[in-house]
Formats: sequence, structure tokens, C-alpha cells
Amino acid sequence: MTLQEAAAVLHIDLESAVVRFGGNEGLYRRFLGKLAQDKTFAQLEEAVNTGDWESVERAAHTLKGVAANLGLEDVRAASDAVVQAVRAGDTAAVAGLFREVALAFRTALDTLGQLT
Repeated sequence: MTLQEAAAVLHIDLESAVVRFGGNEGLYRRFLGKLAQDKTFAQLEEAVNTGDWESVERAAHTLKGVAANLGLEDVRAASDAVVQAVRAGDTAAVAGLFREVALAFRTALDTLGQLT
């Protein structure tokens, strides 16, 4: 799969994303490749499972930033929804919202794993 094809699947504004990496597509690709090593998603999952709302907010906010920097709009939006729910005190919604984060994150990993 080409980077352009992956960008289409993941709703990445590729031009803007590459600009954030100094216009260096190779550098951008390297950072996309590091997503699988990032521990933020696992931290968010653990915090959701234990009901540690402060950690949920922190991890979701961090994941939102990582996703935004990489241009992963679906992951960014889903993570932001978790952040907003916790801040609003709507912790009952977090489990469902986390499922959306998990789906978007796993889709990103699967898609990026197919890059050639």
C-alpha cells in the first residue's frame, strides 16, 4: 500500500501532515512507523478498564496529540470525545467512546502496517 492509499483510508490530509515534519516525507513515514511502539493507547486502555478517570483523561489527551501530529483524524476525534466526556463528568459514556478509539487506532495500525 502506498502512503497516498493509506492516507485515503485513514483520512489523513497528507500534505498538511508532511509539512508538520518539515516537508520531509521520509521522516513522516518513520514517525508513522513508530505508532505501534507508542504506549499511550495501552495506558488509555488500562485506565478505562480500572476506571481511573484522571489517567483516562491524560492518556486520551496525549493520544489525541500524537494522532493530531500524525494527521490521524479518526484517532484524534475519537480520543477527543473521550477527553470531553471525562471533563464533562460523563464517565458512563467512556466505555463506548473508548471502543471507537480502539477501532480507529487498530485500523491505523493495520493500515500503516501495509505501507510499502
